[in-house]
Amino acid sequence: MRSEDFLNYFKLRRFVKNPWEVLRFRKTRFPGQDLEVKMRAGPPLFLRSGRADFHIFHRVFLRDEYRVDRFPSGAWECIVDLGGNVGLFAVRASLIARRVISCEPFPGNQAPLARNVEGRRNVTVVSEAVSGEAGTCRLYRPTQEDRSAIQSAFMDMEEGAYRSDAFDDVPAVTLDQLFDRHDIDVCDLVKIDVEGMEYEIIHAACDETFSRIRRIHGEYHDVNESDPRTRIDAFSGFLRSKGFNVEVVPHRRKPNHGMFYGVRRIAR
Repeated sequence: MRSEDFLNYFKLRRFVKNPWEVLRFRKTRFPGQDLEVKMRAGPPLFLRSGRADFHIFHRVFLRDEYRVDRFPSGAWECIVDLGGNVGLFAVRASLIARRVISCEPFPGNQAPLARNVEGRRNVTVVSEAVSGEAGTCRLYRPTQEDRSAIQSAFMDMEEGAYRSDAFDDVPAVTLDQLFDRHDIDVCDLVKIDVEGMEYEIIHAACDETFSRIRRIHGEYHDVNESDPRTRIDAFSGFLRSKGFNVEVVPHRRKPNHGMFYGVRRIAR
């Protein structure tokens, strides 16, 4: 066993009662097999074999890519989860926030998301896309050969090897509408991983919505080279203009791809 596995074991012990079983699942996954992750707080969650579930679980719970580990239980009032996927971040967020709004429009993720957040009364699931405009949003499904590994849908503005021509048209709301509908006066964190739609969503938000947000942490994607809004330097500048300090952590191998962390500047 690698030294990394021992480090991950001690990290997992904070959250789960069966850490060795979870770590073994990464190496011994079989098609059709689900793993019940016995959480120390709240109901269990489930990881599916042959999907990206463990990869996302690793990103959320072990790598802490969205930087929430430093905050204790009940520290925050509200987290908005854009790109809820199968609910793994929503479960993590439910441990520190009194309210979590998890948005996931892709039909293929609805059932596993509902199962993973079942019994967590502070999680509200929104089965609509959050977009730059209200109405309808077209989500392209992953290619058949990559469906086992990829479980995200791709927006209109993103093309690539994983995107097929098959699509679902889903209802969409703006970030402004989402905040108003759910009476979000203070949002401690907007977590965003929406396969390239982050630029459109954030640019369309009004100043009133921005004033309610304390942090925006998420993944940025390489989508449209001809649109300067989708370049991380310009995107970071936009967030700074809205009152945020911004840190960017680029992907080591992919251009214009990585994580960004926006934290509202404290007025002096």
